Amino acid sequence: MTWFVLASISALLSAAAAVTQKRILFRMSALEFSFLVSLVIVAFSMCVPFTVDVAALSPSTLVIILGKSILGGAAFLLVMLSLKNNQISNALPLLGMTPAVTALLALLMLGETLRSWEWSGIGLILIGAYILEKRPGQTILEPFKHALGSRRRRYILWAVGLFGLSSVFDRLLVSGLKTDPLVVLFHQHVVYVLMFGTMLFARRSSVAGVLQAGRKHLPLIATVAVFTVLYRLTQLEATKDAPVAMVLAVKRTSILYASFFGGKLFSDDRLGMKLVGATVIVGAGFLILRNVA
Repeated sequence: MTWFVLASISALLSAAAAVTQKRILFRMSALEFSFLVSLVIVAFSMCVPFTVDVAALSPSTLVIILGKSILGGAAFLLVMLSLKNNQISNALPLLGMTPAVTALLALLMLGETLRSWEWSGIGLILIGAYILEKRPGQTILEPFKHALGSRRRRYILWAVGLFGLSSVFDRLLVSGLKTDPLVVLFHQHVVYVLMFGTMLFARRSSVAGVLQAGRKHLPLIATVAVFTVLYRLTQLEATKDAPVAMVLAVKRTSILYASFFGGKLFSDDRLGMKLVGATVIVGAGFLILRNVA
């Protein structure tokens, strides 16, 4: 199966997960949901140690997995906070900026080069974000002020940066260090559970109470867990054979699927213009690394 097909499957699964997440977040906090879905994912992953040796890693590889999992966990929580506090067609398109951030980070950290087309793509992403944020009656600069000044928007902007960093480390792990994606995901999900559980403890939330409340939504949480495991696995598999930013560009087509179907389902306003902005952002993601081998 080619990397493009794998990344496209990842996109469809990611869109399905996002729409289901939004539905659950109407009923519980972002942190509680993040903990519960990570716990279910770990439960599903218990078969992994019987199929691959999850302990056969060098100390340096474990440190990279730990660091990238913390970054990814923080980004995941920020996305959940954004989904909870914003319309889905507002929150998700801004995630389409990740290929631009990843490309810039890969330039700095991995030595990958950017050509004029890639820089043009980064500019288009900014234009798409502007269309997404622009509302009737606003002055030229107001969309930027709104995006940067709103705490709800800053959730997603921080997530973009963290996802970009995490994705560069994904590339290093599965392509550079030849680490089995199943091993990476297993350790990542364990870190997520520990991370979110510690945050609940710090907030003096009752883990038992969270588990009890989660039982009512277990079918939906389990559905999200299955979608999440599969889209992360297919994304990691795709990064074995293609530049990480190109994989993300394809995978981020999930933004269009989730924005359209989620926007219709949850009756988002200005859906037409938001889809225009989202299309520009996603299209620019392909342009960014069109010349990268």
